[in-house]
Amino acid sequence: MAHDNDYSVIAFFPMEKPKSWEFVHKLNGFADFLNREHPDWKYMNVYDRRSTKFLKRLYKGNSIPEFL
Repeated sequence: MAHDNDYSVIAFFPMEKPKSWEFVHKLNGFADFLNREHPDWKYMNVYDRRSTKFLKRLYKGNSIPEFL
């Protein structure tokens, strides 16, 4: 299956407003980005970018796949 920026993600932080990103390609790479640029993130909600359907909640420190 071809994947091309399939996801939109909302990341949640303990003392900040959630931040959202569209056009997310690989979820594990995005988690690496969050760890580097926003190390206090707690979890992220993943949505299908095209349909906006909620897919899954992924927590920091858990195994995060490339694709759902």
